[in-house]
Amino acid sequence: MSQEQPVAVCPNCRSSVRSEARFCGHCGRFLAPGAVSADTDTDSPEVLTPRDVGEEPQNLENRVGPDEAGEGNKEPPEGADDAGQYREPVSPGASLREKVGGSFRTLVLWSGSPLLLLVILVAAIARDNFRKEDSRALASLQGESVEVAPEVAPSLALPLEIVTPFTGEEKTTDFEIVSDDFVRPRGVTISNGNIYVVDPGQAALFVLDGEGEQIAEVLHSDRRFVEPVDVAADGAGNVYVLDAGDGGQVSVHRPDGTFSEVIPIPANAADRSRGLDVDSEDRIWLAMTPALAVAAFDPAGRELIRISTSFEGADLQPVDVATRSDGSVFVSTAEMTSVLRFSETGELLNLWPLVTANSIDGPHLALDSEGRLYVTQPEQGGIMRISGDNAEDLEAWILPAGQPVKKLVGITAGGPVRLLVVDSENGSLYRLQVSP
Repeated sequence: MSQEQPVAVCPNCRSSVRSEARFCGHCGRFLAPGAVSADTDTDSPEVLTPRDVGEEPQNLENRVGPDEAGEGNKEPPEGADDAGQYREPVSPGASLREKVGGSFRTLVLWSGSPLLLLVILVAAIARDNFRKEDSRALASLQGESVEVAPEVAPSLALPLEIVTPFTGEEKTTDFEIVSDDFVRPRGVTISNGNIYVVDPGQAALFVLDGEGEQIAEVLHSDRRFVEPVDVAADGAGNVYVLDAGDGGQVSVHRPDGTFSEVIPIPANAADRSRGLDVDSEDRIWLAMTPALAVAAFDPAGRELIRISTSFEGADLQPVDVATRSDGSVFVSTAEMTSVLRFSETGELLNLWPLVTANSIDGPHLALDSEGRLYVTQPEQGGIMRISGDNAEDLEAWILPAGQPVKKLVGITAGGPVRLLVVDSENGSLYRLQVSP
């Protein structure tokens, strides 16, 4: 009768295993090789000690006694090379092929325990999902475009009051079409008893009377308009046009629309800018979208104030700017769409999150004679009014369902409750009446 093969007991599941085995054939537990000699008494098997977690791979000379290392007719343990050296199946220096092979073999051995395998697979899926979400968050902080509106205001690590987004009941307001002869209107203002609309779709400034009848169509300043995107007026009735194309330009026009002069602001300061305002001190404010800032210039083109909208990597692209007599500077932004209120010194005071919009058709701003701010909601077909710094000071209106309203952009206040709004997709100018 031949001598029985030496056996031992797995410390995990207590199953019998060969003394040379490196893995338990039942549960897949890793077993330290060479821990049992060939002449082990099978009636009282020795329990194998598993390799300690984190122990560095060692060769056979460090793991067996001198007598065992010197037996010439003994087969080397499983996993040993021609010189009798023990090698790990997967080591930090292993090739990709070795790692894949070793991992696959371990998975096959562990498949003897279905519950353990299920736990491993669930953990791997959870880890991958976490990495995907984490990478998306990192990408958004690095400036990648994100089309999903934030559910909460961003953490800017600044001393400001974040006002809860409007969650109350939206009111419905009637509207009338003043004109529908435009292509892609984006900016509108009221001055001199007239209505001024800029339409980049036609590269023109239109002058209308109070009833919407066209008085003039202006196609140029000192050059042909390229992309006129916003319009404003000062206290003397001068009309300012922001042309965002071909390097950008701010031109001044008389009440009838005829060209007067160009504001000599620094080169490219208005390039691809989207918003314009003129305050009571005749300072020209620009929402400089690519520069992530708003700035004020005097009539000679000198920059007087600059306020940054870049905070800790948050993508706050300014779309429009409006100034109030108390020194407040309101800025609407795209991408991470919101309305910000700054002091003239650049201190961020309030933030109101809005529904996501892009920078070309982003939310625009208007202040009425009582200092209340109106904000268009391009993707909702409505407007919001901010009359204070608290959540209860927010009101919202939508135009009736079923109406041909698509994307409200430019807005101006003709009085405390009388508004004019342009629809950039329908090519229309609407007049709205809202409650006090």
